[in-house]
Amino acid sequence: MKPLLTLVLLLAASPAWGAVYKWVDESGKVHYSDQPPPQDARKADTIKAPKSAPAAPAAAPGPEGAKAVPKSAAEQEMEFRKRRLEAAEAEAKRQKEAQAGEEKKRNCAQARNRIAALEGGGRAAKYGPDGEVQYLSDDEIARELVDARKIADSWCK
Repeated sequence: MKPLLTLVLLLAASPAWGAVYKWVDESGKVHYSDQPPPQDARKADTIKAPKSAPAAPAAAPGPEGAKAVPKSAAEQEMEFRKRRLEAAEAEAKRQKEAQAGEEKKRNCAQARNRIAALEGGGRAAKYGPDGEVQYLSDDEIARELVDARKIADSWCK
């Protein structure tokens, strides 16, 4: 009985020992297949599969209790590309936030410097619409100081 069982198991496993064929077509393109090459192939070789088939990885049961199917190479590639895209998007977002933080610090420093200049006394000036320097009166300095404090409050939160 044991020899018969062994023979049946060997015959059942024989399709796993199938051959792999390699051939070159007329245009010089190399093909690999489990089917024999066509008659018009330029060069044909038979590449044997390994004698012992690799053990299939044990699949963990899924949420429905069924065994999970191993992912194909295309699915693995898609998941890899998705993870890489998500990482690139996260890095771009982090850089954008860092750049916005630096810009906010610069604007805050400029607003505080403007307040210090206006409060420092002396002559204050600004450029007019025609590009000429216009010196500010005390009332204009007071209005500019109020505006500068509002700007500083918005940037220096």
